[in-house]
Amino acid sequence: MAKKKKSNVKNIVIFFIAVVIIFIAYLGSPLSKVRNISVKGVNDLGGQQVIDATKINDNTLLMSVFFEKKSIAEQTEKKLPSIKNISFKTRNLRDLTINVTEYQTLGLIYKNGYYYRIIDNGRIINQEMKAPIGNYPIYSGFNSKNKLKKISDIYKDLNDNVKTNVSEFYNSPTKLNPYRIKIDMNDGNKVVADIRTVQAKMKYYPGIASQMKKKGVINLEVGAYSYPFKDKK
Repeated sequence: MAKKKKSNVKNIVIFFIAVVIIFIAYLGSPLSKVRNISVKGVNDLGGQQVIDATKINDNTLLMSVFFEKKSIAEQTEKKLPSIKNISFKTRNLRDLTINVTEYQTLGLIYKNGYYYRIIDNGRIINQEMKAPIGNYPIYSGFNSKNKLKKISDIYKDLNDNVKTNVSEFYNSPTKLNPYRIKIDMNDGNKVVADIRTVQAKMKYYPGIASQMKKKGVINLEVGAYSYPFKDKK
């Protein structure tokens, strides 16, 4: 009985040593390292931009990615604050997929020669861009963070057929109306409106624009009416 017990212990020790040797051999082999990396879910960010932020490359142990995924996610979101969520998934024991969810981009603001993104949690991403990206509106003159957040939230909730037509928002207050704004549309028209009522009134834009014989101004500040641009002499 004692001999059988000693034999079992010996077998367990041998098995454990074998597992350790195999594990060490695995860690030292190319099979333990990330082979291919793919990024899914990116919209305004580039896939390589995300990979660079994670610092994962073909020398990274796949096992370490999953042991350290929380810290990798945190450092990536810190470098790229437009990332809302990031997760990792393995394929074929060597290939890695990085799944990304971005905050929605609500437009761009121009400062000191660069464009900056405004995302849907009201933040301005401190990432300089020399040229605008995507079909997003540009916000001009909104120096108040509260006012900028308000107008970007309004844009977010516009109907899609109006939203895709917006080119630029201007803060354009007057003594009579400190809430006045102007909007350049991609179809060539201009809108004058009140920031307090523009969201509700912009639903009338397509109907008014379709009845205009010439490009011009649609005034939604008080009521809703339009008039053509003055001909240049």
